[in-house]
Amino acid sequence: MPMVARRLRDPDINPCLSESDASTRCMDENNYDRERCSNYFLKYKNCRRFWVSSSYTS
Repeated sequence: MPMVARRLRDPDINPCLSESDASTRCMDENNYDRERCSNYFLKYKNCRRFWVSSSYTS
């Protein structure tokens, strides 16, 4: 596995790994219909927003 892919799969580096996996799984299960997975995308977006903003304050 390439280094970049390995880093993205590391929960210490990517704290939103479960949200990312859930949105990917939703896309697979719903034949890539983005509208049906919008809740998963929103959860991932909020998670990233939280961690990015907390990294700036530390």
